[in-house]
Amino acid sequence: MVEAADIAVVSFERFLHGNDADKQTVAGELYDAFSTVGWVYLKDHGIPQSRVDEIFELAKSFFALPIQQKLTWRLKDAEVNQGYTADGDEANGGTDHKECYEHRRFANDHCPTDDEVQSFKTTLDDFYVQCLTLGLNVLKCLAMALELGDTFFDDITKKADPQLRLIHYPAIERRVVEQEGHARIIPHTDFGLCTLLFQDQVGGLEVDPFHTGDFKPAVPVPGTVLINIADLLQRLTNDRCRSTVHRVVSPRAVEGDVLPARYSIPFFIHPDPEVVIEPVVKEKGEVRRYEAVKAGEWRVWNTRKNYTTLEKEGGGGEVGVAAA
Repeated sequence: MVEAADIAVVSFERFLHGNDADKQTVAGELYDAFSTVGWVYLKDHGIPQSRVDEIFELAKSFFALPIQQKLTWRLKDAEVNQGYTADGDEANGGTDHKECYEHRRFANDHCPTDDEVQSFKTTLDDFYVQCLTLGLNVLKCLAMALELGDTFFDDITKKADPQLRLIHYPAIERRVVEQEGHARIIPHTDFGLCTLLFQDQVGGLEVDPFHTGDFKPAVPVPGTVLINIADLLQRLTNDRCRSTVHRVVSPRAVEGDVLPARYSIPFFIHPDPEVVIEPVVKEKGEVRRYEAVKAGEWRVWNTRKNYTTLEKEGGGGEVGVAAA
């Protein structure tokens, strides 16, 4: 039996409600996780499990709609990266077997109305605010650990437009997913600041913390949100925090020829598009390991490079991929 990835479980309650000493303790625990494996399971984070369960049910209702109806909300623009993508639409260096819906903060032209899908937009808008609040608190906690000042990330996320993603991995024959170049999601790193991930209990997410090809399962832990560092934050911290490779494959605990359907909900946090991200150098003689990049251009470039032009029944044009 393969051992699960060694990812710490940290309670966020002391940061949200504790005194200064409590907050510093949690900040240290988060930094230890982010500077080693690049991941942490966060519990007591303030988003009720009942709300998370509600979003999973909403996702199931949406993805159960007829494909022609879902294609009316099809994602078409790399710069906006909002809307629906069908199974097989992504060209990501391989073949991912999943379908997605992307929800944004400022522009949701390809979002179903509450009349089209009951309470869809209203519920996602509310959950989005909860995820954004949590994510910014996690960044504030990390800024404490790095001695950057409590408002460091506030100052670069005032116009931030994170991306809430609903993902459905349909039930599929194991042999399809396990052929060369195929997966539920092929190996990748995320390219923003950090990602919050809510998983169901099916499993299949694996991480390679040290980029050695030794993938370990990141098993679902009930009541937690799994948080990982992404590329821009590794660049900003000059490699103090680690953005590590991960993938979604056949769950190792699942037997049989057909994999069950799986759902997940990532929330990708990006800085303001006009912000220039450059490494923070804290020690005398420390070398900057990365060139400065403009956050918005970085995001669009990373999204667009994974695009393909597809002509499908019910809609053509570009459809996009974000890291998951």
